[in-house]
Amino acid sequence: MGIVIITNFLIAEIFSIVLSAQFFSPLTRLQLSLLLASKPSTFPLESINVFPPPLGDMIENRCREVPTGVGIPAFQPGITKEDVMRLLGAPTGTARGYWPNTRAVFYELIPDQISLGFLFDRNSLRIRQTEASFTAEVDSQTALLTLNGMLGCKLNQQIQQGLEQVWQRQSRQFSFQLDYLEGVIERQQEGRIYIGIWEEDLH
Repeated sequence: MGIVIITNFLIAEIFSIVLSAQFFSPLTRLQLSLLLASKPSTFPLESINVFPPPLGDMIENRCREVPTGVGIPAFQPGITKEDVMRLLGAPTGTARGYWPNTRAVFYELIPDQISLGFLFDRNSLRIRQTEASFTAEVDSQTALLTLNGMLGCKLNQQIQQGLEQVWQRQSRQFSFQLDYLEGVIERQQEGRIYIGIWEEDLH
């Protein structure tokens, strides 16, 4: 059985999943999809039938001003906290943000595999910094498509190559700037690949 995650804002489209859920409302199907994070043993990734289109097609054809699709949610800076909570629900944890006037929120989306994190502005409640981390069990295409969504579907060849270099251990860290965004891709000591993207005036 697969899980369908349907979004109405910026996401990274990873894979198409078949779910026999014709008896559920759209809201119920969305709620069921979040069981992937809360009960991973019930829905192991290896049991999902994956039929992805070519990577280039997903990046070029699925990125729109307000894209929709299926996959790991990826939120770019500027998205509201309300939008994040609507899709992901209650976070795994919260804390005071490292940077002034921010609040940190994180989700163990798929425990021991994929984590998402956000720094929200305390006043506007919009994302100032967006983060994702992946363990070795996650494939590089999943990370690439998530990165694309975190950039607002503006992934370019230079940033893609930077991710590949870190992923293949050719480099420990890659920093970049794109429009008003800055970011870093790095391999952490425990082996996780970390991606952080923030508005340039944040730090």
